[in-house]
Amino acid sequence: MSVQLEATRIMNARNKLRNKGVGLGIAVETDNISELATKFDAIVDRGAVQATVMEGETYTVPEGFHNGAGTVTGIGSGGSYDLQYKSVTPSKSTQSVTPDQGYFGLSSVTVHPIPVAFQDVTGVTATAEHVLANQMFVPPNGVLTPGAMVNNGAVSAQINGLDVTSYSIPQGFHNGAGTVNLTNDIELLLASI
Repeated sequence: MSVQLEATRIMNARNKLRNKGVGLGIAVETDNISELATKFDAIVDRGAVQATVMEGETYTVPEGFHNGAGTVTGIGSGGSYDLQYKSVTPSKSTQSVTPDQGYFGLSSVTVHPIPVAFQDVTGVTATAEHVLANQMFVPPNGVLTPGAMVNNGAVSAQINGLDVTSYSIPQGFHNGAGTVNLTNDIELLLASI
């Protein structure tokens, strides 16, 4: 065999190894035959790996060459479960109840009653004008709303029956301690006649 034929045969073999190594992710397009031999020699022969996993477990397949006769077998019903209990309180937002890291699943979930703050307010007929200013209420739209009614407290007034004959009660809340009095100006006027 000539040197040229032998060199061509070695280059063809190198190209086959290089293409296979690139396809396997262990070589690059520029590796020479010695670099390829070192990289292929580093592949660990795993033979026929056998593994058994229970439900909820995972198995990491080791890096290397596997001859195709290995198996990973799952064992159902009887696995080692690490389940979590959770409790949730309803809110106005959607909640996703899932197990925390390290748990296979949920053993149970307790849903607490709807908080008073989120109970049905569709029957509310009050408006802001019906509720004292600086007080809050929840109308049918469910949005916390401030009241607008003026708090007049204890309003008091006097009428004399002569030039002041009436008193206009201001709109708003009155605490019931106010008074409207009639002065004795009429009596004094009548007595002076």
